[in-house]
Amino acid sequence: MNNLVYYLSFYGERGGFLTPEELPKNYYSPGLFLLESEADGRYVYSYSFDAMDNGKRISLALVMANENNPDSTLYVVKTKHYGSFWFNLEKINPHLRYIGNKVQLKSHRDFSIVIPTDSDKLERVCHNFNFYFIGSALREDT
Repeated sequence: MNNLVYYLSFYGERGGFLTPEELPKNYYSPGLFLLESEADGRYVYSYSFDAMDNGKRISLALVMANENNPDSTLYVVKTKHYGSFWFNLEKINPHLRYIGNKVQLKSHRDFSIVIPTDSDKLERVCHNFNFYFIGSALREDT
């Protein structure tokens, strides 16, 4: 299991996920932030969540907000300059799998979607400060 937040796109023609660069030419599909749960369906304490900050790629920690509750699905990313960003994790259909060629994802566990609790804040910070989350697409150059 990788403790990464992935950025993957749904490819409807084959019913699964691909990295953006694996999508067919001229095929549009919005990306989603996805992560893997443990074999028992629980989430780990922390995931690596990549972001862009003024053109520079950085890795931040998506951390379980309530350490006393191992079933918690509320997570937070604390940043140095932009405050905290809160996210809920929600399981998706386990039949939706990664169908591309990235070795790191070939035998992944079930995915959950990472959903911001305050999209307006994310948009404001992106617009005002050129900061945004990108997740991992598992490019060879990163």
